[in-house]
Amino acid sequence: MLLLLRFCLLATITLFPSLTTSNEVSPLATSPHTKTITWIIEDTFEWQDFVSKISKTTSQDTAMIIMHGLESLGYQLTVVKATSDRAEKILQSEVNACMSNRMKNPQREIFSFFSLPHDLYLGLQLYRVTQSTPLHEKVLNSQGEIINLARLFQYYPEQILAIASGVSYGAEIDKQIKELSIDNVFVRAGASRITSVANMLLKNRIEYIIYYPQDINALNLDHITLESYTIAGSPPYFLGHVSCSKTAVGEQIISQINDILQQAYLSTEFYYAHEKWLLSGDLPKLRQYYLEVFQFLPGVDENSY
Repeated sequence: MLLLLRFCLLATITLFPSLTTSNEVSPLATSPHTKTITWIIEDTFEWQDFVSKISKTTSQDTAMIIMHGLESLGYQLTVVKATSDRAEKILQSEVNACMSNRMKNPQREIFSFFSLPHDLYLGLQLYRVTQSTPLHEKVLNSQGEIINLARLFQYYPEQILAIASGVSYGAEIDKQIKELSIDNVFVRAGASRITSVANMLLKNRIEYIIYYPQDINALNLDHITLESYTIAGSPPYFLGHVSCSKTAVGEQIISQINDILQQAYLSTEFYYAHEKWLLSGDLPKLRQYYLEVFQFLPGVDENSY
């Protein structure tokens, strides 16, 4: 599927006047009447966007709705920057730590409580810079999907897929990546690794990346057009949740976040946080899955579903 990708305007967000930021975790306040949360933001583009008071993704927009809601309930949030590994340690060691846009899985549920979903991302796509020659027909199934990554590199053995270190692309895609030759996979590390792999594609240093449609549109594409392909068998969408420390405090925070979300689901603002980062061609899929997950869609009569 050929997508003509365009620039997206950056949506400016207003941060809480009482939010504090730190590179280290602050200790709990001693007063039993003070409600505090250590709110973790991963040391990627999301941290820099937070510091710069801008938002470029659905997850950032919806996380801010939650953070504003918690502040209105009297919570004081201390926002800390952490690598993905450090974030996991904080969630396991602090009694009041939370982090947004987390995939729920059994391993993480050992040490975290999870909220209702706060963002929905359309399924990952394989992207390449638009070519004059289409992909070999043996690489695609009858629906135009990539049969699997092994088949792709069977026909293009000299080409390279760039991935971000420490990032899960879902169980099925992760499994396929592990089965590829190391000659066909470049692993990018570093705090900016997610945007770096996209920049490598745009500079023709590699041939493929795997990215969310909502995030690809936030890139500065400089009039470059990309082709996107679904990988057969991959999930049609992913859900992001807030995870908090598996403590009594964390459980209470999650309960209140769920109350905030149930109200947010009925708002146009929450829906628009998903729609505005997508191309028009992706909107029918978004609306289908959004209604399925959140049981509400602006302009749709609830009696019709």
